[in-house]
Amino acid sequence: MDLNLLRTFMAVYEARSLTGAASALHVTQSAVSQAMARLRRDVADELFYRSGREMLPTPYALELFPVIRDALGRIENAVSAQAFDPLTSTRRFRIALSELGEMHWLAGIVERVRAAGPGLSVDVIQLDPVGMADTLARGVVDVAINSAIVPGGFQTWTLKRERYVVVMAESNPLASRELDLDTYRAAAHAVVTGESGHSNIERAVEGLGGSREPVAVMNHFAALPPMLCATNLIATMPYSLAVWWAREWPLVLRDLPFPFDPVEVRLYMRSAHQEASSLLWFRDLVLAATEAESGFPPERAHRA
Repeated sequence: MDLNLLRTFMAVYEARSLTGAASALHVTQSAVSQAMARLRRDVADELFYRSGREMLPTPYALELFPVIRDALGRIENAVSAQAFDPLTSTRRFRIALSELGEMHWLAGIVERVRAAGPGLSVDVIQLDPVGMADTLARGVVDVAINSAIVPGGFQTWTLKRERYVVVMAESNPLASRELDLDTYRAAAHAVVTGESGHSNIERAVEGLGGSREPVAVMNHFAALPPMLCATNLIATMPYSLAVWWAREWPLVLRDLPFPFDPVEVRLYMRSAHQEASSLLWFRDLVLAATEAESGFPPERAHRA
């Protein structure tokens, strides 16, 4: 059977759409459709059916997926057994990052990749903590950096332990007062949705018998500095980000008025094709780039 048909099958399975598969394979959507038509004839099964905006696998496709994944993995391992050469490779690596990950680490990662080989490139996939285990298992991304625990037995490294602080404008009346727990809870808060540290903070405050009421809920950390400087809101965020912004904006930092353990930020490596030399090379590059930025030597962790 034509290996390109199998690769197309994997791309559709992972992307759940013909358009997404075409983008991943760097071909036209028409080419994907033609390849899938040939594969359907060969296996006498529809393989995928449309449900809303997604292409979902049939029961037979669900059975085929691990077989094809493992077969392609063995072929890739055999081919890449000859040492990966970044100078001549055109490999496109895929990494899942949060907004904070992009702000802190992406520039260093891309800089190192481009310095290693002119044909190499990096795709950033939006981090989805809830679906990350499935995304890694299906090989949609090569590595993911996440502060939430991702179950599934993936190879894992702790990149740093991040403490959280309270940030406010220098002009905020609270900046000149002691920030105790009651003051913190009574203050007007700005929070960022989808940030795992935020939910941990909420649980910690609730565990002390209270809660905090957000006045402004935003999608991006980048919106926080102008918001804090224009209002009397306060925000709780990672220390490294707060220090970074305090250099550019008139902000002050305060310790949290309650116990809160530092949050571990981890790198997870996808389970498919674990021994491919290109993937191992990229993993080591990412570990080196994050260490250079944070100053924290990565620690190999137990599988999640």
